[in-house]
Amino acid sequence: MLKLQIEGQPNQVKSFLQDIGQRPQIELIHQEVHNGGMTGQVDVSVSCYIKYLPDRRLRMLQITTMEGGEIRIPLLDVTQVEIDEGVQVVFGKYFDIFS
Repeated sequence: MLKLQIEGQPNQVKSFLQDIGQRPQIELIHQEVHNGGMTGQVDVSVSCYIKYLPDRRLRMLQITTMEGGEIRIPLLDVTQVEIDEGVQVVFGKYFDIFS
């Protein structure tokens, strides 16, 4: 387990925590907020306890076509974000070992 100390303006700290929470290789175990809450302009300090799981870097994106076929794409460093209810954006790095 790792301890990550984050300090700064609440809106930036909150955005950063959301970003690392979307990464499959980082599992957030616990977080403690110091110096008040996550609102306002006063700098905040957050201690995060995380597990770093580097073997989760490679994920398989599976897409089902209208005809029922499956497309499988291996991606590295995948980030998955829900931008609307039922609508997700998935992005990562694709590599071709034969090119």
